[in-house]
Amino acid sequence: MLSRLPRTSVSFKFETNLPLLMLKGIGWESNTSHQYVWQGSKRQDEHFLFQYTVSGQGELEVKGRTYQLKAGDAFIIEIPSDHCYRLPPYSDNWEVLFLEFSKEASPYWRQLLNNTGYVVSILPDSFLLQLAWKIYEWSVREEESHSMYQCSSYAYQFVMELLSYSQKIQMSKQLPSKIELCKQFIDAHYAEPIGLKEMAEAAGLSKFHLTREFDKKLGISPTDYLTEVRIEKSEKLLSSTDDNLESIAKKVGFSCANYFSKVFKKRIGITPNQFRKNRYEISRILYN
Repeated sequence: MLSRLPRTSVSFKFETNLPLLMLKGIGWESNTSHQYVWQGSKRQDEHFLFQYTVSGQGELEVKGRTYQLKAGDAFIIEIPSDHCYRLPPYSDNWEVLFLEFSKEASPYWRQLLNNTGYVVSILPDSFLLQLAWKIYEWSVREEESHSMYQCSSYAYQFVMELLSYSQKIQMSKQLPSKIELCKQFIDAHYAEPIGLKEMAEAAGLSKFHLTREFDKKLGISPTDYLTEVRIEKSEKLLSSTDDNLESIAKKVGFSCANYFSKVFKKRIGITPNQFRKNRYEISRILYN
């Protein structure tokens, strides 16, 4: 199948008031120039990227940490953010398949990062990769009708399959006991006024050692993981209850509604009230 397909890239742009997860772009390319360098902090086009290494080698740098990417490795990243991906000096080719998703992918990407970190190895015969190529084939076929709803459908299919794949990887991992202790402590006490000091005590490590090892194993700091858990729990309350923001903030561990709203908007891109309204609109359209 792949031999019949052109190597190109396709962008999608649809006008809609619905907060739908959308596929913004997809491409298959071979990069042989060492000018292939993407600085994430300098980019303005807000989206989420999945990039799979078909062959050759590439490199991803996130917050000062470098990952070498070989065939079968994929990375997931938010744009813009503090990262850089490039064709490194030791490689003469980096063949990639990439998919770009709209900002509505934010909560899913946070869960993916919690599950696998920035880099994940994907088996070439996996359903996830087969789906990626299927979406690519649909995108480049000129005779296809690229409707907004089909584009969104493929976006949801791929992201859900990626989440499922990442969940299996997470379940197969054996975390060091002290890191697991910290993670369990956060999951159980997120609603309480805990910080790095309490987390380190629960794990039996110094704050410095805990932060280093937690990030090394999970790709995220313990304080950031705590924030992610609190935001995820707040999303469920916003979607399933009529509680006011002050009540929700207290239930998930924030000191007040104002601080909760600031953190929520920074992480998700919209305010808690906008998030609640969007979920209501989607439910009304789907079920009415």
